[in-house]
Amino acid sequence: MKQRWTIRIGVGLLLAVLLFFAVVPLERAKEDASDWMADLSDERRISALAIPGTHDSGALYSIADVAGKCQSLSIAEQLRAGVRFFDIRLQLRGEKLAVVHSFVDQMTDFADVLDDLTAFLRAHPKEFLFVSIKQDASAQNPKTSFADAVEQMLADGADVVSTERSLPQTVGEARGKMHIFARYADAEIGIPAYDGWQDNTSFVLEDLYVQDRYAIDDPNDKISEIQTALEEQNTGDHALVLNFMSCYLTHGFPPMYAAPPAKPILSWLEQALQENLAPGGVLICDFMTSALAAMIWRCNFR
Repeated sequence: MKQRWTIRIGVGLLLAVLLFFAVVPLERAKEDASDWMADLSDERRISALAIPGTHDSGALYSIADVAGKCQSLSIAEQLRAGVRFFDIRLQLRGEKLAVVHSFVDQMTDFADVLDDLTAFLRAHPKEFLFVSIKQDASAQNPKTSFADAVEQMLADGADVVSTERSLPQTVGEARGKMHIFARYADAEIGIPAYDGWQDNTSFVLEDLYVQDRYAIDDPNDKISEIQTALEEQNTGDHALVLNFMSCYLTHGFPPMYAAPPAKPILSWLEQALQENLAPGGVLICDFMTSALAAMIWRCNFR
């Protein structure tokens, strides 16, 4: 009899646990932010928005856990989390474009990334994306130019890829399209962002303000740069502020790459958001999470 009751109790506890996870499954508990822009007014100015972005968006792999990895979420997962700015780094190999982070191969092609981005926009036409495209490593056995390879692939998504050479001004103008920042030579489409893009500093490029200081001695130095860019955002003088949270520490050997400085910087950013600061511009992070992306895009609805 005692054994029978023990079995019944055990089965009852198991059923209770299964019922709990059926009602509140862990994966479904994560918020799907695929349509967060749908609630924005068409008249809303792009320059006034807070937009989650990722640095080296396709960099999921590293060498010996030291260099290369900048993200834990795939492109598809970033889209679902609400990320709307993507920093794509490529290398031309023959006629194909591989996703890389400098010399670190990221084991995927631009074609796969583009499939994710275009499919998302077709399924969610009230959203829009900013996509920065950069040649991040020298070509290997090129059979065409980098610009031609990129633009031929983008032409296949002509229904959702904007070829405009300037930024949209309002949400209504931007919806349903991928807007390209062309960080490569001889670009014939997209917002020109090759000539004039300065290295490891903050600068103004046409109507953009860019904070991209990435070689630092101390995370507090980077936080100071981020704060200055947030102040620039508040001036209203720029069509868009691109505010990179990403960096690496220059001291030590080997240098401490993306992960160690990201921890204190993202912790500071989360605290600032919790204290009801309402930053604008594109906040471009290493190791973006769904929770952090939500904290950023929700600033638009305060």
